[in-house]
Amino acid sequence: MTAVAETYDRVWSPLLETVRADALDCVQANLAVLADRHGGEGTHLALGAPMRFDVEPGPRVAASLSYRLAAAHEQLGLRVAGRWEGVDGARLRELAGGADPLYVIADAYDLAWTPYAGRRHTEHTFLLSTSDTVVDAYHDETPWGPCRPGVWRLSPAELDALPASATALRFTTEPVAEPPDALTANARAMADAVPAIDAYLSADHGEDLVLDIWLLGRSRLLHAAWLARHDRPSPEVDAHVQAWLTLASKSFVAARRSPDGAPTEAVLADLGRLLHEDVAIAARLAAWAAVLAAIQEVLRIDESTVRAATGLRDLPNYNSFRLVEIIERAEARLGVVLGDEDLTPETLRDIDSLCATFARRIAG
Repeated sequence: MTAVAETYDRVWSPLLETVRADALDCVQANLAVLADRHGGEGTHLALGAPMRFDVEPGPRVAASLSYRLAAAHEQLGLRVAGRWEGVDGARLRELAGGADPLYVIADAYDLAWTPYAGRRHTEHTFLLSTSDTVVDAYHDETPWGPCRPGVWRLSPAELDALPASATALRFTTEPVAEPPDALTANARAMADAVPAIDAYLSADHGEDLVLDIWLLGRSRLLHAAWLARHDRPSPEVDAHVQAWLTLASKSFVAARRSPDGAPTEAVLADLGRLLHEDVAIAARLAAWAAVLAAIQEVLRIDESTVRAATGLRDLPNYNSFRLVEIIERAEARLGVVLGDEDLTPETLRDIDSLCATFARRIAG
């Protein structure tokens, strides 16, 4: 298959430079470009707001087209307004005449700009912005070379050569509802997911586990990018993300060296540790945000003042009456109630200890 030449596009190329393609899968990457085109740079990072462990039959980490489209609608306001199945290249060129680009799902085996062309059958997405312009934000490594975000011009003959097997979608954008407290929602969802995590870890896994770990690592990287965008950078989360990315490499190497591709005990042990640490980290992030907000509201002080304090008694306007109100506000936000056993001397005088106590309650 003849390779096509990459080009520069004044609209799409700048968007591709700022999309966190390294934190997105193939389906998400080109949805992200659409989101940033309509909402501005960084809009796509809203996909990283949820921290979840969702599974689909297999069990597999949820990453199907329907799952990703639902998330894009909820988080980005991208709604499918038109859908065409079994489309060939000529029909794609006709459909691309609209004001909005087409989002296309096709077999990468037939896509000349990808390293998979003529080598591997795998589902791939791209945007057809005009009848001859392909935009593809996917970022990954393959045995035949890297996939990197880019723009390519295709001749009518090159597009017409595509078989009648593609799916084409056209999106409209809708206002996104004011999101609820994302960190608290994440903490509750991850705590509720513990039985699903344990069931997943005890299931039989083959080579698909490598892809699942890759997907989880990218989702945690995207979550860290979303936190940073909202002025909530976390060294703990960053270190945890690196552990996920390391496990992704480890699982890939182990699978390639295994006669049957089955995961090793070491990979499974690391996977279990990181998934349960997901639960704990989500709880700690939510607890810190809730306590911080409660202190600011009750004592009428700013965030920098809270962070500079070494203990509760160092805070302006603080007294025991205010402490009761702080605890009650944090309880209401997090949906948990501290018991007498939680109200230790350390909890009642140290901000970090109070946050840790709430985190333990959330995580169960």
